[in-house]
Amino acid sequence: MTKIDSDWFYARLKEIGASSSELAKFLKLDPSSVSRMLKGDRKMSAEEQDGVSAFLRVPLNVVALHRRGEEAVFGFSEKKQESYAATSGPPALDPAIKWFTEDDIIYKDGKRWMETQDGRIVELHPAFGCMKGTITVMPGVDLTAPMDWDYEWGEKLYNE
Repeated sequence: MTKIDSDWFYARLKEIGASSSELAKFLKLDPSSVSRMLKGDRKMSAEEQDGVSAFLRVPLNVVALHRRGEEAVFGFSEKKQESYAATSGPPALDPAIKWFTEDDIIYKDGKRWMETQDGRIVELHPAFGCMKGTITVMPGVDLTAPMDWDYEWGEKLYNE
């Protein structure tokens, strides 16, 4: 029915010294239901996925990855960007890679193109640069600073 990485789930259960019956008890489900779920004969619900994550002591995104039985692809898989691997953390930036700027765009036939490092010409996705100029950050504003929820939301938004 569904693709699921059954081997990973059973290996993780073995790692923590637990059985599928104990998982079933934790999830308050029938053991046969959990067995069918781990074999891919029935789908895992969102609540069950949360419970499996807690029981196996792994992040929710790792359980979701193995539940779908596919490689981790988080975010956009654009050129010059590695896919995010849930177990390894964020990819390190390579200073040797030259990131392209607006000056590198080639306008031809009403479309936007870019030359890759290997010399190929590729069409840019329409989302590239679509938000330019839509936000102005005032001088002195630190977007990373913690927000005073009571004052900023309570006073500025509701009392002005």
